[in-house]
Amino acid sequence: MKEMPNNAVDFRIADGVAHILLNRPDRYNSVNHDLTTGFLQALDNAKFNSDARCVVISGAGPGFSAGADLKGLVSQTAEEIVEYIPMYYGSIVKKIIHMDKPVIAAIHGAVSGVSLAFALACDLRVMGDKSVLRFPFINIGLGPDGGSGWLLNRLVGYSKAFEIIIGGHKVSAEECLKLNICNRVVNESDVLNDAMKWAKEIALKAPLAVEITKRDLRHATISTLEQNTIYEAEQQQIGLTSYDFTEGVQAFLEKRKPLFKGK
Repeated sequence: MKEMPNNAVDFRIADGVAHILLNRPDRYNSVNHDLTTGFLQALDNAKFNSDARCVVISGAGPGFSAGADLKGLVSQTAEEIVEYIPMYYGSIVKKIIHMDKPVIAAIHGAVSGVSLAFALACDLRVMGDKSVLRFPFINIGLGPDGGSGWLLNRLVGYSKAFEIIIGGHKVSAEECLKLNICNRVVNESDVLNDAMKWAKEIALKAPLAVEITKRDLRHATISTLEQNTIYEAEQQQIGLTSYDFTEGVQAFLEKRKPLFKGK
């Protein structure tokens, strides 16, 4: 596991869960270059560490993240920003989406701007009952970036996504739950604990089966039924030839809990 390049992101592993903490609380975890590079390194650490079976992303301080740090943004040219977005923000989103391990966003306070792309790219989202989501781009003369519009469109459909983005208003956790933007709404003070508990439960399941499921469902978004049926069969071969499958069947027959190894 590589060392973190700075203190803007904290990374640790315990009980099968990698916890990535966005750690600029004095700036509401706004995204600057230090946070971006730290985030990318943390995602690589989680991906390649066999002790991590599930990943939780959260923010330090009063909220998840306010999005891009506008202080740094105004010092850049339009050309520099356009080049930076896919190279760095886009890379974070792709690493989350293509990581075989499930990723949970633990959202307390507010999540806004490009940080929406990071949260929406996760497989699961837990929000606090006081938490809000906001696409603020329209209010400063911009459209969504980092893939946040594409991800929202996939979750809620074109018309609702368009309404939310051009509205630029806060969307409550309860509304997010109704729209399937988040999976759970819990007490604001319990967000991280709930996400970590959920991640630990997932970490006890057969890792290969969880990975296969994530790949199957992600592939389904870009394929036809026929294509995905073939893809699922190909993925199933990985499971059928694994230690975990043999252990799972044996544990079922012996009426005991299986001990999965991810092999």
